[in-house]
Amino acid sequence: MKLSKTLTSSVLLPILDFIIPPTCLVCSNRLQAGEHTVCNQCWQSVERANPGDELHHRFLEKLSVDGFIDGLVSAFYFEKDSKLQAIIHALKYDGFHSLGVKAGRLIGERILADEVLSRSDFLIPVPLHSIKHRERGYNQSEHICKGISEITGIRACTDLLHRKKYTVSQTQLTLDERKENVGDAFRINMRKREEIEGRSFILVDDVITTGSTITACARQLKNAGAKNVHAAAIALAK
Repeated sequence: MKLSKTLTSSVLLPILDFIIPPTCLVCSNRLQAGEHTVCNQCWQSVERANPGDELHHRFLEKLSVDGFIDGLVSAFYFEKDSKLQAIIHALKYDGFHSLGVKAGRLIGERILADEVLSRSDFLIPVPLHSIKHRERGYNQSEHICKGISEITGIRACTDLLHRKKYTVSQTQLTLDERKENVGDAFRINMRKREEIEGRSFILVDDVITTGSTITACARQLKNAGAKNVHAAAIALAK
């Protein structure tokens, strides 16, 4: 006899939680009521990024120098071997989609507070190549977009921009190598070009390091007639 999903959720899961209490993915402390996957203390310990910060300003200057990116919003600063690295790794590679949604909500609150960003027409998750998408099973940036949409009401579009080139990991590449690696990696869906012209977009990624990837995406949108393109990410790499 099969148990209903409702019975499983209402009866069995609380029993399992009592026997094996859920713990934080990052610090291993027991999760409290209302906490999921990562405890509030770990989230709150991550350094916040603010538009008035010098590092945030330097990133915006670097991203906007070519004229393809008009604005920037981010929730945190990223450092290696940090709690945030563990959170993003779990989102990208271990299937913890809810972490992306939660981070997206934090970004969404910042977008909603910005008069220009909040009037954007669409969110666009930075696309994965089809091979990488099949290997991973999902695009983490789409889950970040989901959280942003919940707060702002801005709709995410996954069919305007595609990744046509399978690129190697950028982790060990220099700035020039990163630019070359992704320079021609993206293309516009020409059947959707009329939906791009004159509209404003927010490109969404997990971490912006040098900005090469998100700038390559923005270039394609601007060349297709986009009015404004803003960059959004969970974190900016310090």
